[in-house]
Amino acid sequence: MAQRILVVDDEEDIRRLVQETLSSAGYDVATAGDGRQALRVSATFLPDLVLLDIMMPGIDGFTVCDMLRAKPVALSCPVIFLTARREIENKLQGFRKGGVDYITKPFHVRELLARVRVHLREPEPPKDALPSPLSEREREVMRLVSDGRTYKQVAKAMRLSHSTVRNHLHNVYIKLGVIDRAQAVLACRENGWI
Repeated sequence: MAQRILVVDDEEDIRRLVQETLSSAGYDVATAGDGRQALRVSATFLPDLVLLDIMMPGIDGFTVCDMLRAKPVALSCPVIFLTARREIENKLQGFRKGGVDYITKPFHVRELLARVRVHLREPEPPKDALPSPLSEREREVMRLVSDGRTYKQVAKAMRLSHSTVRNHLHNVYIKLGVIDRAQAVLACRENGWI
């Protein structure tokens, strides 16, 4: 199952950029435009990582971080501050509040993805591994299929239609040169793609 990331930023363009970047890398992403919305979303979404702006209307990011750690939410996941504030005092305060990292805007999306992977403790693929011909979405479908899930269960887990799941699998079969899901799962496992 895809790891869940909550992106909290009052700037819609930043939220959209980060959401699209993380979604295309295979993460399940929810967004919030302010602190109060972040608290509501996090209570049901239960993120594995939070990207949190500091300067927001209403409740600032430092206070949101404190509130996410307190009950009833009580999240223990990593929090990365993603902000325009560059002053050392802000950075130190971010770490004192329990942030695991501090990224300043403007940022490079490849650096953001690298830091997210580090804090989610995702292993890097082996250096001699063949690159996967599959998209992140296709790999997620294959992970679920390899767990023995039906099309219907995969569609429900990924919030997709049954026909979209079938299309993803059809694309996987073509890319891997196989004829069924068992062969596709075997090829993916042998190459370390799932």
